[in-house]
Amino acid sequence: MTRKVTRSPRKRPKRSEETFTGEPITSEPDVKDPIINEPAINESAASKPAAAPDKGQPQKKTRGRRSKSSKEPSRDEVAQNVPQDVAQKVSPRREVEEIILEGPVFGVPSLIQSSLGNMGNFELVTPLANPGLAYLWRNNDNAVLPWYGPQIFGVEVGRFGAASLIQSCFGECGNIELVATDLGGHRIMHFWRDAGPEFEWHGPNFISGESYAPVFSGNPSLIQSTYGSTGNFDLVIPLAQGGMTHHWRDNDDPALPWYGPFDIGHTTVYNAVSMIQSNFGDKGNLELVARADDDLAFFWRDSGPEYTWNGPTIIAMGVSGCPSMIQSSYGQRGTFEVVTPMASGGLAHYWRDNDDPNLPWYGPYLFGSRLGMVEAVTLIQSNFGPGNLELVARVDGQLAHFWRDTGPDFRWNGPFFINF
Repeated sequence: MTRKVTRSPRKRPKRSEETFTGEPITSEPDVKDPIINEPAINESAASKPAAAPDKGQPQKKTRGRRSKSSKEPSRDEVAQNVPQDVAQKVSPRREVEEIILEGPVFGVPSLIQSSLGNMGNFELVTPLANPGLAYLWRNNDNAVLPWYGPQIFGVEVGRFGAASLIQSCFGECGNIELVATDLGGHRIMHFWRDAGPEFEWHGPNFISGESYAPVFSGNPSLIQSTYGSTGNFDLVIPLAQGGMTHHWRDNDDPALPWYGPFDIGHTTVYNAVSMIQSNFGDKGNLELVARADDDLAFFWRDSGPEYTWNGPTIIAMGVSGCPSMIQSSYGQRGTFEVVTPMASGGLAHYWRDNDDPNLPWYGPYLFGSRLGMVEAVTLIQSNFGPGNLELVARVDGQLAHFWRDTGPDFRWNGPFFINF
C-alpha cells in the first residue's frame, strides 16, 4: 500500500560527484556537500559475463555455466519487478512528497549474485512479516531482468529477524547457504538449498542452544573464508549483553561441526553487523562494520597467529538500521564499500581507499532520501558494467533495488520495487 505524506521542504545541496580514476586519491572529497541522486533509468542487462559457485563432497567452484536452476518457473511464479517513479514533483508551495510503504517483508534481507545461469542470477532471502523466510531470484539471462518467487520455507520455526546468505563450494554447482535468527534473537540456525535437481531448502540446523531470554541483539553475518582446505564458514553476530560473538564451522570435518562462541570483547551493545574477508594479511583478514546506536564502527581481525580483533574505529555517525559492507574491485587493492541507512532518512555510501597507506574513509554520499526511513540494506558488486554496485533495501514491508554505475557519473539508480 502506498500513501503520500506532505513534508516541509528541505534545502537541497548542490550536486557533487564521486569520482574514480583508478589512481589513489590523495585529497578527501567534499563530504559537506554530499550526492543526492534522483531515481533514474532502468538497469540494462548489457555487460561482461560473470559468476561464483551443498551437501556432497566439496567441489571446485564453477563459473559462467548454465545450471538447471536457470530454467524459468511458470509465469504465475514471477515476482513483479516494477520500476516506480518516486521523484515526486514539487508542488507550487515547494512541498516534497515522501513515499510510505507497507508490505509483506520484515527484518534484514540478504542478496548475493550466484554462479547459476550464464550471467549469474541474483539470489535473495528475506524474513517475512508472517512466519517463515522467502526466497526470490532474478534471472539475469533475461533482458527484462524478472524476479521469481517467493519460495517460502522455515515456517515451522515461526518468525525470523534476519538472514545472511552465501553460495558455498558444496554441491555440484554451489549450494545456497544461510544463517538466520528468530524474531527476538533467541537462536541462530543454518539452512541450505541443494543445487538441483530438486532445489529444496534443508534445515533448520541450530547453531546456538535454546534460550527464553534474548541472546542476540542484531543480525548475523556469514561468509565462507579461505581458512582450512575446503574453506570454513565464519559467522559474527552482536550479543544482547554487549559486544559480538564469532562462530565458525569446520568444513574439513565430515561432521561439519560448529565451534564457538568466541566473544569479541566489548561492552558496547551493537545492533547490526556486516563482515567480509579482505585481501589484507597473509590469509585474508576478517573485517567488519557494526552499528551501535547511531555510530558505525570498524573492526578487523588479523589472519594469525594471534587472531586478534582490533577496533572499534568510528567511521560514521548519524546512521541507523543494518549496514552492508563489501570489498570491491575499484582501485589497485580493492576499496571497501559500505552502504548504511541514515537516521535522518535515506541511504549513505562510504568507501575506504585501500591504495592510500593511511586507509582513509570517504563519505557520506547520500541517495534514496525520498524513501524516508530505511531499515536494512544488503550490498553486492555485480558483473553488470565493469562492476556495478547493487543493493536491496527494506523500507517498511517492501524491498527496493538500487544500482550504481561504474562511472563517470557514479550515479545511484532506483528505487525499483520487488513486488510479490
